[in-house]
Amino acid sequence: MTQQIAIYIITVLAGGGLTLWATLTVISRYKQRKIRRISELDEFNAVNTELPPTDPSEATLQQAADNISGRFSIIRKGAIVLITLAFLLLALVPFHKVLPLTSISVLISAFGIVLGIAARPVIENFISGILLSFSSNIRLGDTVVIDGQYGTVEDISFLHTCVKTWDWKRYIIANSDMIRREVINFTAKDNLIWAHVEFFVAPAEDLQEIRRIALDAARQHTAPGITEAPRFWVMAMQEQSTKCWVAAWANSPAEAWELQHNLRTTLTLALRKKGIAPHLNHHQLASSATVPS
Repeated sequence: MTQQIAIYIITVLAGGGLTLWATLTVISRYKQRKIRRISELDEFNAVNTELPPTDPSEATLQQAADNISGRFSIIRKGAIVLITLAFLLLALVPFHKVLPLTSISVLISAFGIVLGIAARPVIENFISGILLSFSSNIRLGDTVVIDGQYGTVEDISFLHTCVKTWDWKRYIIANSDMIRREVINFTAKDNLIWAHVEFFVAPAEDLQEIRRIALDAARQHTAPGITEAPRFWVMAMQEQSTKCWVAAWANSPAEAWELQHNLRTTLTLALRKKGIAPHLNHHQLASSATVPS
């Protein structure tokens, strides 16, 4: 019997060691992957701007990498403690007749209930923070729109997610709320943006001429390295106006912001030069009144 118990304990401890090693390996790989992605970012802002001297881009990227390292360090320590305790409890199973397991179970249950009630919001945010840390849908440096706020994910702590908006404000969301929100992510898979400008002209205007003017304007601002030509569409024919779209590729959301601004300006000047008075609709990078055009 003693030999069987010894074999059981050795097997459990070996399994625990293997599980711990595999878990720490996975955590380390996720950490390195996210740090590597941060190091490859060329910018950390939703809109191109001259950064204040007190917040250079290198320092911002380094701070983001440090945040990832700190967060995964805590996850690593927590995993070590939880896995160690779990397998130690399994190793003590053969001694259940010696230990007062009933009393211990009652105390643990009572403590768990009290802790769950008192710390529920913190626990929810903490668990959500861990899930977000391993998520590939929302990452540090992603350009997003959430609750109408357009900006860059600056930090994901264990309790809150911080989005630096286009005007350098900080929009802070509890992680438990963040994980439930609908988020528009412009950089979830790549940085390319099919940026378009919507404008209106009178129904009597020559659409072929308008198409030529719009495409010429878009070609001037298409991102370098893009092989696909700009596109022009007539989106609606109304009694008072014809709705048109012109679109071109940008290499990032920040470049798309600049492209749309420059395209509106160039298009307005070109149409006026031809005697065509456009009505430029209030177009945004995302459908939100808080994202200026």
